[in-house]
Amino acid sequence: MKTWQIALLGGMGLLDCLVLAVGVVIVFSSASPRSTGQVAEAIPTAEPTLPASAVPVPTVDASLFTPEPSATLNYLFPTYTPAGTVTADSPTPTASATSSMEGWVKYSVREVELWMPGSFVAGNPHTDAKAIVASLKEKGANYNFDSIEEELKASTKNYVFWGIDSIQGNPAIVTYMAILYDYLHPGETMSDYATRFISTMSGDYMLIQQSSVPSPLYEIDQVLMETKSTSGTPMRIVLYAVRDQNIVWDVLCITAADEMDDRLPAFDLMVDTLRVLAAPQ
Repeated sequence: MKTWQIALLGGMGLLDCLVLAVGVVIVFSSASPRSTGQVAEAIPTAEPTLPASAVPVPTVDASLFTPEPSATLNYLFPTYTPAGTVTADSPTPTASATSSMEGWVKYSVREVELWMPGSFVAGNPHTDAKAIVASLKEKGANYNFDSIEEELKASTKNYVFWGIDSIQGNPAIVTYMAILYDYLHPGETMSDYATRFISTMSGDYMLIQQSSVPSPLYEIDQVLMETKSTSGTPMRIVLYAVRDQNIVWDVLCITAADEMDDRLPAFDLMVDTLRVLAAPQ
């Protein structure tokens, strides 16, 4: 029985030289009682035609995505140190944010750091894939861990951070965040950049909202979109395009459409705690 599938998101097309690679959507059903007997439907997405300089996102055979029978949904206190550098002290990015961040932990990779809810595990997908999978297991997630590890390791070079929520709400979709870097076209504003993202995704996604996000550190534009397809489980993606000098850090958060309203405040807060530490190598 197929219990979860991957839906490949489109990439940001760069006409002559550079492409914004969009994340891979990890879609699957858990083995919890509420999902027993359910089959996750395929969500068709059209792959954009990318120039030779594009950095493609790898695809994974959907038949590989079956839950491990031995996995349970008993959420455990982690004894394994999650990927990245986790700071145990209380997060205090702002006075108003602290009360909403109880149980959050701080993750750091070479390029960026941010706070995430305690149910997430995260790190560099290229070097920390095994650690991410180990932490998901300890938190009781019921996923096909071999496929997740392969997908993380196969992510393209411009992905510097990947976080996966061990708690699965909608039984068809896993919630995750990915951070990758990109560059503006010459003379392109952040609003233009966000509009370019919308245009590239418009074949499969409809625009829900586009706006600027106030930040004392960075120029940030936000785009919220939802799948157009009437088959499969509706998904929503929120892009936070964060400009730091000449580099754009794309924070992509993906979840089921029926979960986005509840999860969006946490996504917003995660991005509010984002700090750029170093330029990409």
